[in-house]
Amino acid sequence: MSRFSTSPFHPSAPPFDEAVEARALQAFLGDQDAVELQAAQWHTRQEQGLNADEQAELAQWLQASADHAEAFAGIDTGVARLRGLPADEVAQWRARQAAAQPSAAATSHKPLAQPTPTRPRPWLQALLPGPRGLALCAVLLMGLGLGWHQWMQPVYSAHYVVERGQRQSLQLPDGSTLELDADTDAQVRLYRHRREVQLAHGQAMFSVAPDSSKPFEVQAGPARVTVVGTRFSVRYRQDGIDAGQVRVDVQEGRVRVSAAQSSATAMLLTAGQTTQVAADGQLAAVGTVAPDSVGLWRKGLLRFDNTPLAQALQEMERYGPTGLVVHDPAVAALLIGGSYATAKPAEFANMLTLVLPVRLVPGAGGQAEIVAKH
Repeated sequence: MSRFSTSPFHPSAPPFDEAVEARALQAFLGDQDAVELQAAQWHTRQEQGLNADEQAELAQWLQASADHAEAFAGIDTGVARLRGLPADEVAQWRARQAAAQPSAAATSHKPLAQPTPTRPRPWLQALLPGPRGLALCAVLLMGLGLGWHQWMQPVYSAHYVVERGQRQSLQLPDGSTLELDADTDAQVRLYRHRREVQLAHGQAMFSVAPDSSKPFEVQAGPARVTVVGTRFSVRYRQDGIDAGQVRVDVQEGRVRVSAAQSSATAMLLTAGQTTQVAADGQLAAVGTVAPDSVGLWRKGLLRFDNTPLAQALQEMERYGPTGLVVHDPAVAALLIGGSYATAKPAEFANMLTLVLPVRLVPGAGGQAEIVAKH
């Protein structure tokens, strides 16, 4: 059976990447009061030191409106209060902020031997430079009434685990649909500014509801796929056929495929195109695929193309027991092609004796060994 859990709020959801966070930060700040943002910027610049011209410019800005002076005074008061806090209270506050930040340890449920210091994000340094940037950011967010951490939380989160021999179709609150294959693990998170799916392993077919303001991203192993509205499939398995690689097939629309750790090298795929991302993040050349053959597993079919018999057998076993085993390495390496029904393992077994130089030898427990035909 498939297992899943959903929640409207997932505090351990990790950021997708710094570029996405930067865009989200801009969207967040765009919704805030412009005067308060200007006051925070001026206060930050003052902390770094202003020359005579800049001092005059700040004085002019403060005199231009009572709102300017009031906003600046609020920031100044907040910073003064933070500086007046006892050292132990500051340490506790920083610890709470660090605990609120998602980490790999939180998502894997494996405790770390010791805490790992986090590197300041470049976009945060640019926005609030200097050693007091963290305190200024805290004051700013408290003054605006909505913390950045709160803004970055998903509004919907669901974890789906589909067991071997099962499949699951589901519709997300944004109107997108997902079809999950057997032996698949996927985490879905919908944020205010983006949508994401983390495919731990398995394969899925996506039909994404268009929304240019909320890009839809799929992260699977070494690959990242970004779309607005389209139909495509993603396969990522750590064993069996193409182990460690990610395959992307596009049925409709366009998708952008890049390495998960870097978007420097990326390619745009359109309907009828496919590519693979190697374990080291290298993208293969664009290939072709018949649009109506994308996600054949949804129709209960598996297609093999010069696939070693051992890997084909492993793939069939994801959908149910075949009753077949192979021990001879030479037989296991024989190449097989064609399409086979996942719900008919006996038919698959019979076809092996017709397309390969093998025979079936009955064994204990109802199993049959695939051996070379002499």
